Amino acid sequence: MGKPGFVYVIYIQTTAEKLYQALTDPESIKIYMGGYGPESSWETGAPVRWKMDLDGEFEETGQRVLEAAPGKRLAYTWHTLQPMHRQMFDFASDEEWDRAVRERSKVAFDIEPAEEPEMGIKLTLTHDGFDSAGSRMLEGVSGGWTMILSTLKTLLEGGRFLDEPA
Repeated sequence: MGKPGFVYVIYIQTTAEKLYQALTDPESIKIYMGGYGPESSWETGAPVRWKMDLDGEFEETGQRVLEAAPGKRLAYTWHTLQPMHRQMFDFASDEEWDRAVRERSKVAFDIEPAEEPEMGIKLTLTHDGFDSAGSRMLEGVSGGWTMILSTLKTLLEGGRFLDEPA
């Protein structure tokens, strides 16, 4: 049995090329990740730096691009828990925190045509490699990815965001 993970499937009215571009384009990432998120050259082996603070700089967190196949798949290692997560997840003890910050997972975006062409593109996000089903990072990404991918869908389908004028 493999390590626990989170899988989420969403259908988006776009092309595979536009979806991949949105996953790797800094301006798009800024929109659907709310000003946070990754930056990279998106070539296999390249570092993936992460912006954890809206006013901060992109930081090296040990992430690397594992696969980069435009229009098909993007995969990279995920950052470990960062100091900001300690309060967010309310760790009971220093020992629990020390164990949790060693966990390293990975995320993959698989892009393919939907089973029914009118459904557009099928995006399957798999975030896995967690140490246990009780992983705090697994808990966080399970809710976070659904919001992020919903915003990505709105962006790619030309929808309106709540903070935009009607």
